[in-house]
Amino acid sequence: MRVHTWRAPEPPAVLTEAASWPPPRVVDLDGWRVGLSAGVTRRAGSTLALRDVEDLPGAVDRVERLYRDDAAPAVFRVGDPGNPAGLAAELDARGYAVAAVTDVLVRDLPVADADAAGDRLRVRVTDAPDEAWLDLWLDGKGGAREPSRTIVTGVPALYLTATDDDGADVAVIRAALVEDWVALSCLQVVPAARRRGLGRGLTLRALAAAAQRGAQRAFLQVEADNVAALRLYGALGFRPAHRYAYRVQPGDRTGTGC
Repeated sequence: MRVHTWRAPEPPAVLTEAASWPPPRVVDLDGWRVGLSAGVTRRAGSTLALRDVEDLPGAVDRVERLYRDDAAPAVFRVGDPGNPAGLAAELDARGYAVAAVTDVLVRDLPVADADAAGDRLRVRVTDAPDEAWLDLWLDGKGGAREPSRTIVTGVPALYLTATDDDGADVAVIRAALVEDWVALSCLQVVPAARRRGLGRGLTLRALAAAAQRGAQRAFLQVEADNVAALRLYGALGFRPAHRYAYRVQPGDRTGTGC
């Protein structure tokens, strides 16, 4: 009998992930990192409860007050190492819903065929998002422009834009550089240009550009029910390393962001 075993690759540290998508404001609450973004993306506007606290219900009360002052429902990221054992039960008792189950996918760099794929694309790479990059990203994602700009420019990153033969922008992606990781996000392709391999090609170009800047590993987050995205990234060598969920206070109307 032959037994096949599989070991999940090492994910980035939770705080490394958070550093790639920083909220406009962070409050430390007894070792919990409370991200405040006025409701712009759960990834920025969520609490990382990474240690036990003496009074768990009291800590959750204090977190909820911070979000109330920020004019947004409270959001917790759960499923990470260090989460207090009773956190999920406390959120259940308060009626928090599971808003999104998210997989963290990783792969090593460099990518052997990245340059070959990139040669087929017209791409501009900048160290800051221009207005056209923001336009295309926000058209696909939605959200307030200035808070979104603050989030995506909160850490050194590369902003890639693919254009068609007429020079029109058709796809964008962001590659944030944190430690020896690159975090990919914000992949958007305009509807008229989809199913042409732009997402794959632009992702490979982003990985190649990040490797040239010293990145050794790559990660991204994708919702667990996004079958098309999981298929794309799996074909590009990404493997699941970790899974977490956002738990959202009743009444939430915020989006997940990119």
